Formats: sequence, structure tokens, C-alpha cells
Amino acid sequence: MKFVCRKLIVAGLTMICLTGCWDRVEINEMAIVGLVGSEMDKKTQEQIVYYQIVNPEAFSSGSANGGSPVYTYIFRNKTKGGIGQKSSYMLPRKLFTDHYQSHIVTEDYAKEGLRSFLNYYERQFNRRSSLYLFITDSTLSEVMKTYTPLEKLPGRLLRSLIHNTHKATGQISLKSRVKDLVENLESSKITAMPIVSLKGTKPDHTTGRFENIDVSESNLILTGAALFKKDRMVGKISLWENGYYNILKGEAETFFQTIDINGRFVDLYANKVKTKQHLSLVNGEPLWNVEVNAHLAIRNNNQKEKLNWENVSQITEQFNQQIIVTSNKLYMKAIDNKWDMFGLGDMIKYKRGRDWKPLQKQDEAWLQTKLQLTVRSTIDDIGEIIDPFKEGEGNGAE
Repeated sequence: MKFVCRKLIVAGLTMICLTGCWDRVEINEMAIVGLVGSEMDKKTQEQIVYYQIVNPEAFSSGSANGGSPVYTYIFRNKTKGGIGQKSSYMLPRKLFTDHYQSHIVTEDYAKEGLRSFLNYYERQFNRRSSLYLFITDSTLSEVMKTYTPLEKLPGRLLRSLIHNTHKATGQISLKSRVKDLVENLESSKITAMPIVSLKGTKPDHTTGRFENIDVSESNLILTGAALFKKDRMVGKISLWENGYYNILKGEAETFFQTIDINGRFVDLYANKVKTKQHLSLVNGEPLWNVEVNAHLAIRNNNQKEKLNWENVSQITEQFNQQIIVTSNKLYMKAIDNKWDMFGLGDMIKYKRGRDWKPLQKQDEAWLQTKLQLTVRSTIDDIGEIIDPFKEGEGNGAE
């Protein structure tokens, strides 16, 4: 009996020591942020931050009309730290930024430099290294008030656009996160971040947007890539150019390309894209050797002729040549603008051997680097037919 009593006493003392859920916060007590936008007021030098707050009731299965899926709050303050404190003046719930999907900054803000933004971000204990960073060339207030059909959370939509575009075309790299910009702050290497734009007219600021079947206009789309040297935006390129940039860097696993064969278009999807790089010296000059290997699938073929070995070889040769020509144009564009898009400066800096010493003593020696690009491709998938339907055949005509 005494043994049983002792066990009960020990169990009771143990239960007293348990804290339970004393620090639990209910979801309806939090203002969960899904997307954040930042810009600077040039006149007052105030920080302007847009918090897009998720409305859980809009996604509740038991709610017939939960209202807007997100609400956008705007706060202004001289300092970034003061923004969070100032939010308590307006928000009836505790601001919760631990799980927001994406961050958007304006082009003007990016050109001024994001070092203070990055310093503030890195100091936060709850920072997320996988957070995607977008630059917008549209009015930020309109972007942050845009309803997005299908995916009602704009922050999640932007994140999905990154992954979908990367898989479908290779024109966006998955290395478009805040951490990727931070890693290159002490390097001469250019960092590319996706540009998002508001397509068409100003967005509808009511939930009636979800009742409209035409959603192509007044929507958010990817339009290019912003180029950063350290923390400052120094230029931009199109999505099309960014695809070749990713190939040369080795960050494109897939690629989509349309080629012209005797006035007829052939759409090719490249997968299993592999890129090898090597920097060497030839007669005292740096030479960047890049070798690209790709497996191709024919997605569309407007040629009237039946596919044969000669035609297939012509397609692969044209694909290879187009990659080489366009990539060389992009490379020369980078050289002309002094954009070290491929980190050649750091490659030369850390090369070993006496032959590299003269170049390492020169400023911007990487500008002397020549590109030697080799592309090899094979067609693995030609589709279901090799002989296209011809006019007047199989349509009842005699």
C-alpha cells in the first residue's frame, strides 16, 4: 500500500511540473502573413511595408461566405524595426511572419541597394532561408492588392510560378531566394532575381474578381530577371535571356526552344540538361570552356515532310547552333555591361599556379575571358507520329 501511495505522489508531483500549453496561441488570435512588399518613399525617406494577411475564414469549409482570402495592411515608419511595433496600432491580432511565402520589393528600392533590408532580415531569429525575393516594375500598391484566381494566396502563387517555370522552360532558377543574394554580397558574381509584373489594367479590388472567367488580364506574371551586383540592382534581362543564362550556369535541368527549319517551326523540350564548366589559360588569356548536353523531345513539328535520320540530325544541329549563338550574344552583353554573371572574377581570383598571378594582379581581369561553348543534343522522343497529316488527305477529299 505504501508503495502505491509513493507512486501516486511521484506522479502527482510530475504532473504539477508539466507546463502544458500555457503559451498556446489560437489561430484566430494571429495575423498570419502570406506575402510582404517593401518600398521607400523618396520624399520622406520612410519605409513602406505591405503585409498581406491571410483570412482563415475564407478557406473554412463550414463558412458559406468567409470574405476576402487576404487583406492588405500598409504601414510606414522611418525604421524597419518600428514597422512591426506600429502594426499593433492597427492589427487586432498578433502579427505572425514566420511562414510567409515571398517578398516583393520595387525596382527603385532595389537600385538604391538592399543591404539594410538584408541586414534586418538576417537579424531575425525566425528568418526563412528559402524565402523567394521578387522585384516588381509595376506599382507595388497595385501588385499587393491583386487577387489571384486558382491560387487565392498571392504569396503561394508567386512561389508556384518559380517552380512551374523552372520545370517547364528552365527560364527561372530555383536559386532565387534571399539567401542566394546574401551569399554573393562579398563576391563580384551577379545574382539574378525574378521580376513580377501586373499585366494589363489595374486590378479589381473586390472579391468579384473570382466571378470573372477572363483572368489573363489584371494578373501577376513573371516577365524577366533583375541582376544584382552585391546588394544593388544593376540591370535586367528578359525571361528568354535568363533561360540561356541558367544553361550556362548549370542551373537549368530543362529547357524549351523553338527552332526554324526551312521556314517551318519545331518546338523542342530539353530535359536532363547537364552543364560542365572549366576555366583554363590559353596563351596567357583566360578561356571559359562550357559543355552542354541535352536530351530532346519534339513537342510540335510543323514540317510537312516525314521525319527521317537526315531531318532529325538537322533539328539537333539547329538546336545546338541556336544555343551557341544566343548564349554568346548574352555573354558579350554581360561583358559590355561589366556584369560578372558567371562568377569568372572569383574563379580567376582563387586559381592556383604561377601562370595565373599576372591576371590576379589586374582589376577586372575576368573581362578578358573568352567563352568556348560546345552543345551536344540527342532526340529521344519524336512523338506519336513521324509522317504528318497532309492537306486534302483523310478529310473526304478525292
